[in-house]
Amino acid sequence: MIKNIKNIYWMLAYAFRTLNEEKIEEKVKFEEFDNIYDLLCVMLTQVINKQIKRGLNREYILKSEKTSLLKGKINISESIKTNSLKNKKIYCEYDEYSENSYMNRIVKTAAVKLIKSNMIKNSRRKDQLKKAILYFNEISELDRKNINWNNIRYNRNNKTYRLLINISYLILDGLIINNERGEEKFAKFIDDQKMYKLYEKFILEYYKYHYPELSPGLPQIKWNVKVENNSYLELLPKMQTDIVLKYNKKKLIIDAKYYSNILQESYDKPTFSNNNINQIFTYVKNEDKDNTGNISGMLLYAETENENIGWNEYNMGENTIVITSLNLDQDFEQIKKKLDYIAIWFKNKA
Repeated sequence: MIKNIKNIYWMLAYAFRTLNEEKIEEKVKFEEFDNIYDLLCVMLTQVINKQIKRGLNREYILKSEKTSLLKGKINISESIKTNSLKNKKIYCEYDEYSENSYMNRIVKTAAVKLIKSNMIKNSRRKDQLKKAILYFNEISELDRKNINWNNIRYNRNNKTYRLLINISYLILDGLIINNERGEEKFAKFIDDQKMYKLYEKFILEYYKYHYPELSPGLPQIKWNVKVENNSYLELLPKMQTDIVLKYNKKKLIIDAKYYSNILQESYDKPTFSNNNINQIFTYVKNEDKDNTGNISGMLLYAETENENIGWNEYNMGENTIVITSLNLDQDFEQIKKKLDYIAIWFKNKA
């Protein structure tokens, strides 16, 4: 868990490409935050206000109503079922271009949950969020448990919602849990699984922003195996990378890890995880089909409170494997220095 709350802002800013958004950046730079709720409250308020100035997203929404005026398509079965023709009315279905879009409903749901959480320590910040959400008066809330996050699609008309939706996701899916009675409970820290996804995306986007010459990406690695029947390949697990850097003819495969503990106990001795080492080694060896030694791997752990593992570099069958950690609780400039060091080390190696 990250105790330096402000660093979550920087991770979000890189992950969702909102660097140089001056009003948000200045607001966060000069304020102190006691908890994640205050930070997300400030960020959500600022991003909502920016979106209001751009204009709230609208989409066509199917509406159905009983009316004496013909609109859109007549719903004959509903009209007969409700006997509305007796009163000279019919049920009509039509599309209405409305601000009550799915994205706006998600944002409003997150804002209302945050306001009602009683976790925001600064009343001024809460009042500012309440003021911003007044523009969502005609927008209805959603049941957070039924939000289908995987179905959200961005296009040129709604791409400015990317950060808004992801802040909402951290609030609704990363901070709120249900207890045994089904009642909502607010956690002190964002769920580790959600932080892992943010950590991974932050590192990738950091390198895209500062080191485009390294062509950062997240390609899938193909298995270097020969089989008589190609359908057998479908039974093998996908090798989906987190971050891959390329320079000259060399590649560095980075596997980002966000765990509560880096080391494991083996015969009363702390060791690195067998599974993690086997995973990165498998990625490297399958990518280095010709055994050139041009492919390197790295396990980049989010550093835990008592586990600063330093820089551990191994030569495994002509390939370099590095196991190291990134301290997310230090000043953000120090975080940048470590990520820069990795990029420079790789470029010098290549």
